[in-house]
Amino acid sequence: MAFPERRIDTLQTVELAEGIEIHLRVAGPFLRLMAYLLDLLIEVAMLVCVGVLVNFIFPLFGDNVSQAIYLLTSFVIWWFYHVIFEVSPWGATVGKRTLGLQVVNTAGGAVTLGQSMIRNFLRGVEFILPFAPLIAFFNARFQRLGDLAAGTLVVYSRPRIDPIIPGPPPFAGVPVNITLTREEEAALLSFRYRCGGWSEARRMELASHLRKLTGEAGPQGVSKLIGMAHWLEEQR
Repeated sequence: MAFPERRIDTLQTVELAEGIEIHLRVAGPFLRLMAYLLDLLIEVAMLVCVGVLVNFIFPLFGDNVSQAIYLLTSFVIWWFYHVIFEVSPWGATVGKRTLGLQVVNTAGGAVTLGQSMIRNFLRGVEFILPFAPLIAFFNARFQRLGDLAAGTLVVYSRPRIDPIIPGPPPFAGVPVNITLTREEEAALLSFRYRCGGWSEARRMELASHLRKLTGEAGPQGVSKLIGMAHWLEEQR
């Protein structure tokens, strides 16, 4: 069976070594940009506060020491602000946490210090290469260059609770004559049990992505998908 290569939404299924499946909701580039801009404002505010503090201590330590303190503090803020927060129990900077985002590894666990340093230090390379920020738009997990190198993802930290409204009952089950993976079966069953909460146009839109499976489009494609899901349930 050949499903479309890109997923319809940002829900990513990850199978762990123990055979356990977890689901991660990957954050898109625009929300991540908003979080980054918020963090940037915080960093600038921190630098302003450090500058004011240095002006106060200047008479005590002199020009050279005061400048050294400011430069060292600025270096830590610019290069380690994200790292410090990402390896904390929050797993996110203030900006990301405010918008309900979190940085995790590709298995959904906490990032290590090394991973966080790689993903953030490569941000300097992304500023130099004009095409680098566009990488996030061309992979299903919206990973920027730093994420790809470090093996990290930015996901929603708050679980999404979707309403379960079963779709209309099928008149009869429609046999599935091809071998489906566990994930593909789960996708069909999920369509059956959630499509009742969608508009007819949305149901037809999603069903059109599986036209190679059903051989139908429009309302007929929706009905056939529901029938296939009903048949799969009967086989269990």
